[in-house]
Amino acid sequence: MFRKRKYVYRSWMLLLVALCMLTACSSQGDGKTENLALIKRTNPKPMDIINGMDEEDEKGLISKVKETVANEDTIYDVIVVKNEKKIIVAYKVKHLQRFHMKKIEKNVTQHLEERFPKYDFIVSSDYKIFLESLRLNEFLKKENVPEKKARKKFKEIEELQKELI
Repeated sequence: MFRKRKYVYRSWMLLLVALCMLTACSSQGDGKTENLALIKRTNPKPMDIINGMDEEDEKGLISKVKETVANEDTIYDVIVVKNEKKIIVAYKVKHLQRFHMKKIEKNVTQHLEERFPKYDFIVSSDYKIFLESLRLNEFLKKENVPEKKARKKFKEIEELQKELI
């Protein structure tokens, strides 16, 4: 009888510990846009850290950058974030084109540098950079975003790209 109670007690404790661990590992952010960002097209608006939306930018520069990259037939989703003279361009490649990712990145970089020679581009097809750029874009959509915090996040994405190289 005593052994049976001990077994039931241990079973309940194990179940309680497992339940606590599962709830502790759940995502803290809402992550609505990023949960399916790998699978579906997010198509976020291009953003400038200083000016916010593209309308205040130099004649829609970052919209033109996004359009240039989106016109590539191997790419299906693009995100563009600008900070002064540096522009992050993260994109997703169509599944069957994944074998040619280096060639695609080289072509995209070449087209952007030819069309917009005054700017430095950080071009990447890495999903982590795409996701962090998407988070920065969502952060910039909020009102009263501190510019210092946005620049710091931009710098972190730059560092991620340098780690890949």
